[in-house]
Amino acid sequence: MGKSRKVVIKIMETTDVHGNFFGYNFKENHPLEGGFPQVSAYVNSQRDSLGKENCILIDAGDILQGQPCVYYTNFIDTNSPHLTSEMMNFMGYDAAAFGNHDIEAGHPVFNRWVADCTFPILGANIISKATGKPYAKPYCTIEREGIKIAILGMITPAIPMWLPEKLWQGLQFEDMVESARKWVSLILEKEKPDIMVGLFHCGLKSHGQNGYNENPAEEIALNIPGMDIVFYGHDHQAYCQQVTNKVSGKKVWLLNAGGETVNVAEAILTCTISNGKVTQKKIEGNIASVKGIKPDEAFMKHFSKKQDEVQKFVSEEVGVLDKPIYGADYFFGNSTMGDLMHHVQFKQMKADISLVTPLVYDDVVKPGKVAVRDIFILYQYENMINVFELTGKEVHDALEYSYSRWVNTMKSSDDHALNIRMQEGKKARIGTATFCLMSAAGISYEVDLSQPVGKRVRILKMKDGSAFSMEKTYRVAVNSYVGSGGCGLLTEGTGLSMSELRSRIKETSDHEFRYYIIDFFRSAKGALQIPALSDWKFVPDSLVKKALETDRKILFGEN
Repeated sequence: MGKSRKVVIKIMETTDVHGNFFGYNFKENHPLEGGFPQVSAYVNSQRDSLGKENCILIDAGDILQGQPCVYYTNFIDTNSPHLTSEMMNFMGYDAAAFGNHDIEAGHPVFNRWVADCTFPILGANIISKATGKPYAKPYCTIEREGIKIAILGMITPAIPMWLPEKLWQGLQFEDMVESARKWVSLILEKEKPDIMVGLFHCGLKSHGQNGYNENPAEEIALNIPGMDIVFYGHDHQAYCQQVTNKVSGKKVWLLNAGGETVNVAEAILTCTISNGKVTQKKIEGNIASVKGIKPDEAFMKHFSKKQDEVQKFVSEEVGVLDKPIYGADYFFGNSTMGDLMHHVQFKQMKADISLVTPLVYDDVVKPGKVAVRDIFILYQYENMINVFELTGKEVHDALEYSYSRWVNTMKSSDDHALNIRMQEGKKARIGTATFCLMSAAGISYEVDLSQPVGKRVRILKMKDGSAFSMEKTYRVAVNSYVGSGGCGLLTEGTGLSMSELRSRIKETSDHEFRYYIIDFFRSAKGALQIPALSDWKFVPDSLVKKALETDRKILFGEN
């Protein structure tokens, strides 16, 4: 008999990097824990310890959006090789999966990223409408020390709920569970791997809205036989647990490094090889923090010029503010933050009504000179602007749905006006994702907190004084996340199906929202004047005044 030998392979995952390439917050101008320099140092230490061949480095997506450095390489420095690709190549990544924010960058950007990478970007359930076949490479195999590892990549199918079709034109996204059922079986039969790995950009569980199975990592591990490890991401929650597959009875690891590259998720494979075959295998999971690790000096030196370029880009002055913009004001009524977003939508698109949702919480942009970095604080995603034709009733119902998640029905002034989530040992927060809290301009309206859900919003008139009609059709501007069904505001809120909603789109902006905010600042003569466009309030005053003051102190302190 041939001699047996033991082999240890470590698979390391990053996910939801969101442009944390330098361990630096370019928006707020200070260092960050985590980031590629610390990840690179950690990965190199593992390669030194175990051997380079015994280490595999993978990423589960959402890398092409976030910090301004990735925006810079996506849309400003477009003639150079993609910085993301250069960095991942430098670090020696072996495979990656597409994330929804990678698709959000649009075809020219993500195609450039893929072309510049020296390793495969996977997406088995991203289907070309033209061919009916996967648009991206569905899986890859890696052989190390006699151990064959297959990696299947997939993305959450809920892309159409968040992104306008112009960003993913020609593509469709299969249900992940059905796609996994097909591909795992095919890979096991064709490749006969010793280890079967999933590399998924989706969350652990919960279906999400509008019929999409957004987060099936656990469902696949439990119900699709053949998986050994599922690496995933999307929900930014570090996770390291085993489950038992209901079909095979075998253990499957679920591993998620969490967001912002402060951790690396690891699967440590210990295999016994006899006569050229793996006869035994043991898998252990681990979450390794990279906090406190000295950054990789070679990495920092190699990319220092790019860091300087990005710093110059975000420091560029775009205008002057004479009054502060307080993000927190948005949640209590008319606000400068809301007015800024409404103005951009009205200025760029021909619309009767503007609907906006905030991408800030307690952020403040102070009076004085405003730089590009400040605009990234005000608006952090690359949303486009859509114009829809909606009836007055649909606008009303969408607002009712928004405020049903925003406020409470009050019986006395001692009740909370806002929906507040209290958690022991943590700061109180608004109880709904704040990017789902939608308000309107172009109309004057009240939100009556003495009334139950569905009867709170009273639209009094159009802003110009003309009558508002539930039956009339209006041109309504909204960001493309909400316009694609995000938060359910224009689907569950209005009763429109996803296909009906898409049929109502009349126009989409040429550029993303942040581009227009920067243009607004640059075009101002002197200090920026943001017109007062919002005209709504919580009522009755006798009930809400004290409660709003109290809630503001609970959520945001005395300021």
